[in-house]
Amino acid sequence: MAATPSPNYSDKYILSTDPVFIGRVRQSMIAACVSIKNEAVTAAYHRDREGLVVAIMNAPENYKILFANSVANDANVVADATQAGAVPLTLANVAAQAALVTDAHMDVAVSSQFNSFIRTPGI
Repeated sequence: MAATPSPNYSDKYILSTDPVFIGRVRQSMIAACVSIKNEAVTAAYHRDREGLVVAIMNAPENYKILFANSVANDANVVADATQAGAVPLTLANVAAQAALVTDAHMDVAVSSQFNSFIRTPGI
């Protein structure tokens, strides 16, 4: 059976384990927390989002792997890292390829996925 073309789950997994990628996700996560803390209290799910923000800001090391795994699954992020599927990720090239992920794509991934980690009332 032929291997699944990149980007695939293997690429996403390898990306999610790169220490520099994880550190960058951590910083993006913290930036998102600052924005969420400063959003209007009338914003949808603000109270629940703020609860997660407080937990993250008090112990970002506890959340960085969770977010790195999630962010590595974002289509734009993995496309950056694999050069739109042209370069499969390996343990040997992941550091160089992970560096191709833009901060903007990482920030959008964290922001758009943030509510995935809260319990939204009534849903």
